Amino acid sequence: MKRLKRQMKMTAAVTALMVSLSLASCNQDTTWTYRTEDGAYEVTSGMYVGMSISAYNSGYSQTDVDTSQPLYDQQIGSVDALTWVQQEVDNLAKKYLAVETKFEEYGLSFTEEEQSYIDSYIEYYWNYLGSSYEDEGCGQESYTKLMTNSFKESQLFYHIYGEGGEREVTEEELRDLFNQQYAHVNIFDVDCSDDEGNPLEGHELEIVEERVANLIERLDNGEDFETVKADYEAEVEAEQAAEEESASSDISSDETSSEESSAAESSASSEESSAVSEDTSSSASSETSEVSEDASSAESSSASEETASSETSEESSSSDTSSDTETDTDTSVYINTDTTSYPEELVTLLMDASAGEYGSWNDEDGTIYVWVRLENDDTGFETYRDTILQNEKWEEYTQLEQDWINGMTFVQNDAAIRKHNPKNLE
Repeated sequence: MKRLKRQMKMTAAVTALMVSLSLASCNQDTTWTYRTEDGAYEVTSGMYVGMSISAYNSGYSQTDVDTSQPLYDQQIGSVDALTWVQQEVDNLAKKYLAVETKFEEYGLSFTEEEQSYIDSYIEYYWNYLGSSYEDEGCGQESYTKLMTNSFKESQLFYHIYGEGGEREVTEEELRDLFNQQYAHVNIFDVDCSDDEGNPLEGHELEIVEERVANLIERLDNGEDFETVKADYEAEVEAEQAAEEESASSDISSDETSSEESSAAESSASSEESSAVSEDTSSSASSETSEVSEDASSAESSSASEETASSETSEESSSSDTSSDTETDTDTSVYINTDTTSYPEELVTLLMDASAGEYGSWNDEDGTIYVWVRLENDDTGFETYRDTILQNEKWEEYTQLEQDWINGMTFVQNDAAIRKHNPKNLE
């Protein structure tokens, strides 16, 4: 009996504790997931969901992940995909808080123009992606905070590594990298393939190679590359227009011949039928046929005159195009070793060439490239300056961010994290 009473007391105590914990759980605030120790910054539950979506999408971009299969049924590296996503979200949340903290510590802010650009940028992408984020529990306010944080991260990077920064990369260093990594070139291609796309051979190829040799000779004689390029492209355009007109004329001629043949057959049939009973009618039909032939001959002569006139006009137009070509436009481009718009061997050739060098290169797949290497200029440097800095220092910066994270203390709301677990995305 005493044992039973003790068991009843223990059961009552456990029940009371469970009720207490349940009530505590129900009353716990799950609107936030992570906070800085001083409570100055926090990751709301909506933001946590947004980070989960980013991590989930990032998981699908990892090596050896099959995008046709559910992500959480797979491995990423040495861990299951769900664990990988959870770890990634944890890191994103802490990085968010570190960036917010450091942005304030450095006294950074956005100008009105920058803020206006950020607002427009975020609004554009929210209009495009907003419904999918809202469906999972990330509202526009949360999305805006996440995106703004990305801009803050970028500004922190340039504040630290840009001009006057504590880890400044000097302009001289950046220019050296620019000249090592980028080549200023101008290129145009000469087609040497047949109608089916196969490379030309024999005499047909020799004709194209002779044309290319003439283009190179013009460059040898000191003509501007832009002029040579523009003239060639104008010639090709005129040739294509002439071919299209010729093809159209052939189709029209075939249709006319078919109509005349049909009319002649009908006339012949009529003549045979009439010849049985009326010789005079046959004679009249013959005279009509002769008149028709004369008219047809006149039409053919007129068409020939029009064609000759058209050809003369085209030659004149082609000549005018060549002489009136404008060369004040700049069609040059910058390439680097990662450029994929041209064959790798050609890119290597251009990267190794010196300013002022020019020539041609046969890809042997039906294309000959005519090229010139130009001086790298200030416009190109300013265009690629930020890209070069990021490529050179972003990895170092991400380690700096990790150092910030390691040096901070965060408050984690486990109840909210359980409630908004990334596993809910599948």
